[in-house]
Amino acid sequence: MDLDSKTYSKLIDANNTYGGSAEYIRILDALLPLTKRHDYETPEMWCSRIRDPFKKILEENPRILSKNGYIIMYGKMYENDKVYRQHPTDYIYCSVCDSLVFIPRGYVFNRRNQDNHLKRCISGNTISNEHARRNEILKSIDAREFQIWQYKQYILQEEAKINRLRLELFSQSTSHSEKDKLALVSYDYDSDSITYETYKQIKMTMAENTMPSAEPACISPARQEIVSPNSYQSSNYKSDTGELFISSQYVKQPKGTMLRLRDGRVLTVV
Repeated sequence: MDLDSKTYSKLIDANNTYGGSAEYIRILDALLPLTKRHDYETPEMWCSRIRDPFKKILEENPRILSKNGYIIMYGKMYENDKVYRQHPTDYIYCSVCDSLVFIPRGYVFNRRNQDNHLKRCISGNTISNEHARRNEILKSIDAREFQIWQYKQYILQEEAKINRLRLELFSQSTSHSEKDKLALVSYDYDSDSITYETYKQIKMTMAENTMPSAEPACISPARQEIVSPNSYQSSNYKSDTGELFISSQYVKQPKGTMLRLRDGRVLTVV
């Protein structure tokens, strides 16, 4: 068997099963120490250290393993200055191309990218392999940018709530409905506003460099007077008119820019 994610799963299952294959357990016990990067090691140093022992494991177990396989470098995750656990990195050593390779892992426990690299190496298509690796890196960048964007939307939600609290504290004469409107607070939360599809639409619309509206939208003199200058006048909630809002600190467009998404919704930079 090629040492890919399926084979690793079989080795781990044997180790976790009572009466599991002693041969599988022995192989796993030999592999696990090699995955760990020492504190002083760079990825290149780790690769240099484990290369020959890893190849030896593949060669000395021909009944179970072929000479083709990869091993993932693991690093330490710290919590409160103590080692919490080992975690997989984006580096692997591949025995087929005999090199240290940077391959994004994707989501947790997803080794599809590493498996695909091994298959392409075995087939000998190095050009296709590098092209695919670049695409995997670009997809990984996009996935992480989407995650950051989601976090920012949650932050904007909390900022809207803070603005509402400030209005309640400093403006007793304003009605509660008006305060909600000024703080951009909505009680009809739209979970669709933070999906990947919405993120793609916003990203594509921003890339099209839509011209700003002639008159800044959603910034009234009343709001500027009541809301503290230190607070963020932004949210990803919908207003009463169905618009979406995003803070100008997160996009390059100036305040007042109105962007129409492909689904017809309007995004206003505030």
